[in-house]
Amino acid sequence: MRSIVQCTDAFELSASVTNHEPYGLNFQLISFIPSANRPEEHIKFQGQFSQKELIALRNFLDQAIKEVT
Repeated sequence: MRSIVQCTDAFELSASVTNHEPYGLNFQLISFIPSANRPEEHIKFQGQFSQKELIALRNFLDQAIKEVT
């Protein structure tokens, strides 16, 4: 599964989660700059996580957003 997180005319940030049994889930943050001389995607962050760890990350982000808004 892949989803665009942020998108402008000059920059795109997307997140991807793929299943890599039996190792867990591969989570990536991927940037893309369409106006570059040679536009290509760049993985800015990548890691192997369990489903429980990704749920904990989601819960943390939900809580952080609630606290700052």
